[in-house]
Formats: sequence, C-alpha cells, structure tokens
Amino acid sequence: MSHWTDQWRDFVRESSYIHILKERKISNDQFWRSYGVYDQILNHSGYPGEILNRIFSFISPGTSLLDIGAGTGAFSIPLSRQTSRTVVVDPSGYQLQILMEKARKERLTNITAIPKEWRDVQPSEIFGPNDLGINPQGVDYSLAAYSLFDEHIEDFLSKMIEFTSKGVFVVFRADAPDPLNEFAYGPKPHVDYLCLYNILKEMGYQFDIILFSRNYSLPLDLVFHQYRFSGRDSQEIAAYLQAKGRLLEREDGKWASFSARDAMLYKIL
Repeated sequence: MSHWTDQWRDFVRESSYIHILKERKISNDQFWRSYGVYDQILNHSGYPGEILNRIFSFISPGTSLLDIGAGTGAFSIPLSRQTSRTVVVDPSGYQLQILMEKARKERLTNITAIPKEWRDVQPSEIFGPNDLGINPQGVDYSLAAYSLFDEHIEDFLSKMIEFTSKGVFVVFRADAPDPLNEFAYGPKPHVDYLCLYNILKEMGYQFDIILFSRNYSLPLDLVFHQYRFSGRDSQEIAAYLQAKGRLLEREDGKWASFSARDAMLYKIL
C-alpha cells in the first residue's frame, strides 16, 4: 500500500461513520433510520447545489448513470430527469426506499435500486439484460459523492472506472472536518480530496478538480441530532458553538453557522 492508501484506510477505520457502525454494532439501516433528519440538513446546507449543476453540464440527455452511495437521491433524482437509465447503489435499503418514493412522486420510472455495498454488486446488476453485448462498459457516467467509505479504496475506484464509458465523478470534502467534530468525537485521522486525487494518480488516472464553497446555518436541534453518537451532550455542544461565536439567535429559535468546501474530481473518458 502507498502512503495515501494507508491514510485512507486509517480514516475509514477510525473516523468515518463506518467506525460508528462497528463501535455501536449497528447496521447501515439502523444508522440511517436514526438519522431521519438527513434530508432536512441537506436542504439547509446548500448541498449539492452548484456541484449538481456542474455534473448536469457534463451529462448528455439520454445517457445512463451509476450513483454509488446514492442515499436519498440528492444527485440521482434530479439527474434522472435527464438520463435514460439510472442505477443507484446503497448499502441502506431504508435510504433507497426514500429515494424510490421520491422517484415515484416525480414519476421517474428509469431508476433501478440495488441495496448492496458497492464491492458486492455484480456486473450483470449494472449492465442489465438489455445492455449485455451492446454496452460492455456498463454505464455512461458514474458518481460517488461522500460515499467512498471502503478500506480497499483502489478496488472501489477501479471497479467504478471499469464500469464507466464516458465520465467519472467523485465528490469529497476539500478541507479538514469542522472543528466541532474534534470537540464532539476527539482527535481523529482525517483526509480530504487530495488523498483521493493522489490515489487515483498512483493508479494511473489524472483527474481534474473543481472546488465549491458553502456557508449555511442549521437549526440547533438538527445539529444535536447530527452529533447524536458523540460523547458530548446538547448543552456542551451549544456551549462550544456559543464560545466560538457560531450560535445565532433568530426569531424561529437558535441556529448554528457552518462553512464547508467540497471538491469534485472528474475525468471525462
């Protein structure tokens, strides 16, 4: 393994939400069922925002898309208005149920859901019986946004690229985690998009990069829920935010300010 893959492995083991699954002995479904406010947080955070618009600019109408770690469909639902076929993969069947309900409400019938870890997905599940022998590459475009939590990251990326014929998109954070993370969970190893960029480079792939900035506020009760598995209670989290000048008093209650930068690594094949 290289320095970069070692860094990624340590991050997944000790800092990602996969660490919480193992520590709490809970499944992906249990984790996400306990995070029922996930879509509310996304709506306040401005994500995916401009990243989605950039991906739209690359994807031609009538093409196919693979969304790995699709969650509740932040990317795949809007992008499926343009694709002829979308395959969504996620280890949480609960998240995919929400995604497919959104698709039903929007009358999108071109989405196929696979409730599995990416490593367990078989080529036939991606290609589909109508594509075998027609598009041996699998899909036109593939996307993994904040969903690459696999210790064997090179295998994850290789499989993703192998199944794709026109373009690959990877979205991950561009900065260190919010300082609130360290307060809540203690010091943990972390990585950013440069780790993925260098892993891809060592694999022989040169990806382009676009950075995006977001400034937003969250209702304080959503912040407490976001950090529900931390060692800090709600009073400690509120006091920390107050001390850092990040607690906002509004007519509709207390909110906390946040800033984030996202990176999109992409390669048009």
